[in-house]
Amino acid sequence: MDAWWKISLLLCCFGVLKEFRPSEPFVTKYFNNPPVNFSIEVINEQIYPVGTYANMVLLVIIFLVTDYLRYKPIIILQGVSGIIVYIMIIVCRDVWAVQLLEVFYGLFMACDVAYYTYTYAKVDKSHYQTVTGHTRAAYLIGRAISGIVSQVLISSDSISYYGLNFFTLGG
Repeated sequence: MDAWWKISLLLCCFGVLKEFRPSEPFVTKYFNNPPVNFSIEVINEQIYPVGTYANMVLLVIIFLVTDYLRYKPIIILQGVSGIIVYIMIIVCRDVWAVQLLEVFYGLFMACDVAYYTYTYAKVDKSHYQTVTGHTRAAYLIGRAISGIVSQVLISSDSISYYGLNFFTLGG
């Protein structure tokens, strides 16, 4: 097996797992219902903006640091920040703690830069189009599986919004 093929396969596996986040479509409902019970105004005005601005600032920092650190540490940082986010979603109940969670979520999203550019740093130009297709397909497969699993579990009342976070953390 060629080296570019191995890199593509590893990135695709990571991409599917990183995008398997079944609780994400229902995170507003989770924050709005027990055990968290934030109002929609608090969620939209005090919590979500923190994640948006953190992502914007951290995206610039991660973009600049990625070339210096050479991708792998940033990809590992993305995995670690994702784990921190979903542990915090499970345990945090205060607005300030959820705002901190949103900073880590912004970091998680900003680190996608390294995931997508690592391929181009390690693969010959002749394989760019193929590897791009692989990583994009992995992203879409992960999102599709995540959405189907979450919708089936919630629609069939098999699991609560809180329990869905454990599926996401497991992924």
